[in-house]
Amino acid sequence: MSDNSVLGIYTFEGVFEGKPVYEYAYPQAHALHKCMLFLLQEGADALWDSAIIECGKFGFEDVAMDAFSVLQADMLDKAPFKDLHSHIEEALTLGSSLVFYEKP
Repeated sequence: MSDNSVLGIYTFEGVFEGKPVYEYAYPQAHALHKCMLFLLQEGADALWDSAIIECGKFGFEDVAMDAFSVLQADMLDKAPFKDLHSHIEEALTLGSSLVFYEKP
């Protein structure tokens, strides 16, 4: 991690099609899910292509990005981030982490 590293937060919808590179508790296959991707990156600009590639490593296809922001220290005690510290730590350690939500 360099002095220019930030933790980018990408929200998206995508279809989990399996075949992930990473091992984690998978969502329902062939279903559309809302997700949040934490991506350790250089600089505070959105890296859409890199984020979409990372979503693919988690097994998601047909990814439609919604928003991007950079995690700030003052966000850590606010919803939804106060409940996602394990994902934030995982992304800082491993480079990325994914949170998925079942879409109603």
